[in-house]
Amino acid sequence: MTEISTNEPIALLRRSFSRHLTFYRSQHRTVGCRLTHMVGVPLIVLSVLLTPFNRKAALKYQGLGWILQFIGHYFFEHNKPVLMEMRDPITAVAALRFVVDQWIDVVQGRFHRSAVDDGAQSAAED
Repeated sequence: MTEISTNEPIALLRRSFSRHLTFYRSQHRTVGCRLTHMVGVPLIVLSVLLTPFNRKAALKYQGLGWILQFIGHYFFEHNKPVLMEMRDPITAVAALRFVVDQWIDVVQGRFHRSAVDDGAQSAAED
């Protein structure tokens, strides 16, 4: 019988998260898609936090956040939202991490350059 170390499940989770985040990034290459997600994802998170206090406002934020997600994918990226394809909680966490990283790039003045670099890398891979 093989013994499982206590660190093994954590290592598996990290590898899984890394794969989800890599895939998530590959599906969000255009500036338009990234911008809609930078606003839409926080609105969805805010709606969840707001639900116990004001359901009507939470529904509005939830709806607006999802509308922005679909605009980003259908008008800019021309693909389906990742969460519709991969119904996995790790993907939702990857989406949050992606948006945080995008906002960090904005604050540090790297947003446009990172979007262009990722788009050029994806085009080279195609």
